[in-house]
Amino acid sequence: MTWWISGGIVVLGLLVLVVAVSLLLARMKRLRRVQRSLEVRLHQAQQMQEPVLALQKRAEEMQETVLGIQERMEARAARKAAAEAS
Repeated sequence: MTWWISGGIVVLGLLVLVVAVSLLLARMKRLRRVQRSLEVRLHQAQQMQEPVLALQKRAEEMQETVLGIQERMEARAARKAAAEAS
């Protein structure tokens, strides 16, 4: 009689273990799907970031050019004012 009770407890324990593992595997499958989705989003974000960085670099270069032109214009205006004053 005690063997039946012990066997029942063992079978019940194994049943609980199988159910817990199956639930865990289902959640892991969902997590893998979410991970793949996030990796795709990361890749897309990186692809979108490259043109933005290139555009930002180009804007900085243009700003330097504009500053150079502005300095030359100020120097020219100063020379013109000096020429008119003399």
